[in-house]
Amino acid sequence: MRHLELAVQYGQPFLFESVGEELDPRIDPILERRTHFEGSQLMIKLGDKSIAWSEDFRMYLTSKLGNPHYSPEIMGKTSIVNYSVTMQGLENQLLNVVVGHEREELERQFKELVSEMSSMTQQLETLEDTLLKTLSTAQGDILEN
Repeated sequence: MRHLELAVQYGQPFLFESVGEELDPRIDPILERRTHFEGSQLMIKLGDKSIAWSEDFRMYLTSKLGNPHYSPEIMGKTSIVNYSVTMQGLENQLLNVVVGHEREELERQFKELVSEMSSMTQQLETLEDTLLKTLSTAQGDILEN
């Protein structure tokens, strides 16, 4: 806790490694950013101590769990980023690099197809919204329109 207090006070990043699905309740004030002013100084209360809060402070939590299930309270207090790497994902990345190096034309076509699929997905959503709006405002027999 002393190292965490120093990191909070001096605006240094702090890393908790191998976190499980339950977090220590002593870090709740940090997760919730329960800060208050004492005079002109922004402070946070950790345990029974008030510590100066630096806006540069960042806290990172890492977990070795493949798919951790955190409580809704923790999910609301944190931003969760999944950096898991799968063999299939690595294979796809390597394949893209090799194809880009060996066959630049294929990579260009692939990028065009991805862009086209994206625009078509947006168009599909627009058409679905239009259809639903038309159906919800239709009067009488809906098959006439």
